[in-house]
Amino acid sequence: MKFYRNVLKSVILAGSILFSVQVAAQSDAATNYFNEGKAYSDNSQYNQAVISLTEAIRLNATNQVSYNFRGHAYLNLNEYDKAIADFKEAIRLLPGYGNAHFNLGKAYYKIEAYDLAIEAFTEAIRLDPKDKNLLDWRGSAYKNNKDYEFALKDYNEYIRQDPKDVRGYNLRGNVYFEKGYYDDAILSYTEAINLNPAYATSYENRGNSYYNIKEYDIAISDYAEAIRIDPNNESAHFNLGKTYKTKGNYDMAIKEFTEAIRINPNDKYNYGWRADVYKQKKDYEAAINDYNQRIRLNPKDIDTYKLRADIHIEMKEYDAAINDYSQLIRLDPKDFEGYMLRARIHITMKQYDKAINDYSNFIRLDPTSSIAYSFRAGVYSDQKIYDLAIKDYTEAIRLSPEYVHYYLYRGQVYKEMGQVTLAIGDYNKAVLMSGKPSEFIARAKLYAELKKYDLAFADFAEAIRINPNETGAYGQRADLYLELNKFESAIADLSAVIRIYPDKTWPYYSRAIAYKENGIYDLAIKDFETAIRIDPDDEDLYINSISSFVRTQQFAKAKEYYIRYKELQLPGDLDLDKFYQYYIKAVTEDIPANEYGQALINLNAGAKEYDPENTSKGRYTNLLALKGYVLEKLNRFNEAKDVYEQALSVNSRQTDVKQALAVVNKKLAEIANGDKIPPEIELISPQNARGLQVVANNSNTQIIGKAKDPSGIASVTLNGKLLKIEEDGLFVSPLIFKSGANDISIIAVDKKGNSATKTFTINGSADANKQESDIIPVADANNAPQYHAILIASQDYTDPSIPDLENPVKDASELKTILESNYTFDARNIETLYNKSREEIMQALVSKSNSLTENDNLVIFYAGHGIAEKDKFGDVDGYWIPSSAKKGLNASYISADDINKALKRSNSKHILVVADACFSGAFTRALSSDASVGIQKQFAVPSRKIMASGNLEPVPDNSKFVFYLKKNLKENKEKYLTAKKLFDSFYEAILNNSDTSPQYAAIKNVGDEGGEFVFIKK
Repeated sequence: MKFYRNVLKSVILAGSILFSVQVAAQSDAATNYFNEGKAYSDNSQYNQAVISLTEAIRLNATNQVSYNFRGHAYLNLNEYDKAIADFKEAIRLLPGYGNAHFNLGKAYYKIEAYDLAIEAFTEAIRLDPKDKNLLDWRGSAYKNNKDYEFALKDYNEYIRQDPKDVRGYNLRGNVYFEKGYYDDAILSYTEAINLNPAYATSYENRGNSYYNIKEYDIAISDYAEAIRIDPNNESAHFNLGKTYKTKGNYDMAIKEFTEAIRINPNDKYNYGWRADVYKQKKDYEAAINDYNQRIRLNPKDIDTYKLRADIHIEMKEYDAAINDYSQLIRLDPKDFEGYMLRARIHITMKQYDKAINDYSNFIRLDPTSSIAYSFRAGVYSDQKIYDLAIKDYTEAIRLSPEYVHYYLYRGQVYKEMGQVTLAIGDYNKAVLMSGKPSEFIARAKLYAELKKYDLAFADFAEAIRINPNETGAYGQRADLYLELNKFESAIADLSAVIRIYPDKTWPYYSRAIAYKENGIYDLAIKDFETAIRIDPDDEDLYINSISSFVRTQQFAKAKEYYIRYKELQLPGDLDLDKFYQYYIKAVTEDIPANEYGQALINLNAGAKEYDPENTSKGRYTNLLALKGYVLEKLNRFNEAKDVYEQALSVNSRQTDVKQALAVVNKKLAEIANGDKIPPEIELISPQNARGLQVVANNSNTQIIGKAKDPSGIASVTLNGKLLKIEEDGLFVSPLIFKSGANDISIIAVDKKGNSATKTFTINGSADANKQESDIIPVADANNAPQYHAILIASQDYTDPSIPDLENPVKDASELKTILESNYTFDARNIETLYNKSREEIMQALVSKSNSLTENDNLVIFYAGHGIAEKDKFGDVDGYWIPSSAKKGLNASYISADDINKALKRSNSKHILVVADACFSGAFTRALSSDASVGIQKQFAVPSRKIMASGNLEPVPDNSKFVFYLKKNLKENKEKYLTAKKLFDSFYEAILNNSDTSPQYAAIKNVGDEGGEFVFIKK
């Protein structure tokens, strides 16, 4: 029995020895694999490390160190879930394993699970409170978790443990920086620098803090020091470049970004920032090259294609921009933004069908996108496809009923369709939904477009009441005031904007325009110069300020600003129109050289190029004012006077012109006071006809002539009979010729007592009693008379106290069709002014009449309200009332005197004014009705006639005058139809069918010489 027991003990002992040997062998193998895995990890061969450590764990699953090291390998392979699992297992096996807690914190940190990371780091710190590296990591986790106070505590403890370690101060500075406590950050970075002046990172970080408090020069100094310490510090070069860019020192910015690229040629952000600087410098080719490099580094970088497309758009290389957006779409066919951006370029290129197709693709990708429907509706609206635009906006509203702007957009379309009630309804919805100033401003703009100005101003006022600092309301209201020529009110609103935003360019610019239009040129110049200081690269500021310098006769300054304007212009920019080029040439070349004759030539050439459709309306009066100045310099004072008066008839607020006119009048008075020269007598009719044949004489005719003298004409007598003379010296007297010789004696006396006599003999026809036939224009194929027309219709009035009319625009449009279709009026020579302001009408009259030659004939048609008033001398003054007029304010009307000044300097052969307005008879001067038919209709003799629907009486809106005027012009069969014969053809019909007395006579004091306007039928 004992034997068996001994045998059993031996077997058990042997087994125990064998097991121990096996365990020892496994432990040695596990250790070998562990050591092998650790070696791989030390050499950054993490995949191999995982394999070896996994085998070590298989052989010894209780070794917490193997789990910790394998977790470390997984961490470096970015396999965070596996790393976390290994670290947790290591901690389970040994809860007090501090390094495992630390590594677990790092793994959580990597996946941005900062709360869990902080928990792990805190346990590691508990186990080893003197390891400042743990404080570094937990402080960073707190910082990233926005727990700045805890982060600061950790970094303060880090510094307490090692007050000479510059890293602690730098890390603490980073927390202050991220909190926005830049002064504290600067102090912390400075402490680090004081401990180690060679620590480049602290200089760079302190530079970042100075940059954020806009101490750019100090920031530049810190970045430069960081670069001196470490010349290959890429981020320091980058930040230095960024600071130079912010300061506007683009050349130095490019230099630093280029250096950053040299250090790291594979960082796309350096190329992007340098490209943006090139863009600011308008060096678009260089910007394109940098974006090409970004794309080379990452061909799938969608953002870079967008940025490069923006440059192509700036260069107007629209096909290239479309290619970039198309590439974007190819990279991500589901990126609807690509379709949206490409559609924008298609619109610019007027490829509207393609734009609609892109927006339709946008909708296909996202049928719930209200903005896609809104964009497509915008294209439909621009193409006047209003029904589809309404449909899309309605769908956008269904998808996003809370978006108030869709109601505004749809309301605008309704407005374009003429459905004003629906338009206002949509705007009202937007206002009710929002109640914000922006919606009141939008509705105010709609009311302004509809000429409901009182409602517009009420909405602007409400927007300002809601937000007294609402610059949009002040600015938009100022624009409306400018449009209505209420410059003082515009100036007040723009001054309010400037008080709120003193560093903005646009309010100074707009206020400068208001001052300039109001004739306050010194303040206009001051505002222009302020705007230029804020934005010295805005070329428009320079070109628009030039006229103010000219008005104050600062020609050197005007030339300086024009040179600056040219320097800022880019190749391909649109230059000034021909009209203004002549003006600029006179200002910058001729006048500074005292070449006033050449200046006058250029100004006259500019006037001929004037196009009211494409030229700022203020620029024509600038030209007139300068022309008056040049005529003064040439001592041509009478002409200067006429030009100044024309300028003031367009815009009476030109203070410099008023002052100049006063000086000219004084000089003319001085000349008149020293006048010892007798008057000049010119016989206008009868004489050899120019360009016309008179078939027969008539015994009952007129003597027409003009007496001229600088001091003015006191009297004219014809064969001893005292004649009535006009202001311009014109005299008209009936005379009955006898057969044979008729002796004529005309004596003119000027206001200084100088006299002149003109005697001549007229041979009367032997057949003197024979009535003369109508004149017939001499055919001249090489010099056919040219016909022009200005058709003015004032129908819709801005002042609600002036009632709107129904027919003026219709009448003017129908007359235009008749003149084009039936008579020799070229459509290009017909200008329509429907519901235009007083200044626009006067400028058109002045510019057109001044541009015509002796071969031109002009019809001016006016339909609208009219009024007549007696002046202090008892004379009746007639006025047209334009759409912009304010009731009772005569300065807002167009007077007979305004018309006279506009037409006075015209070289046109004939001017016929046709006026369908109340009291238009006040524009005429009486002409003897017993004049010879043949002479009265002389086409060869200049005429300035008015055909008015009534005398000093009101006329109805539904005018019989215009009805018969259009009817008889349309039904006329004669090749040549005189204005007098046209008038006579319906005169009696109007008398018989209305309560008005139409008038036909010469216009006062504008050079009528008794001739006759002739319509030539096609």
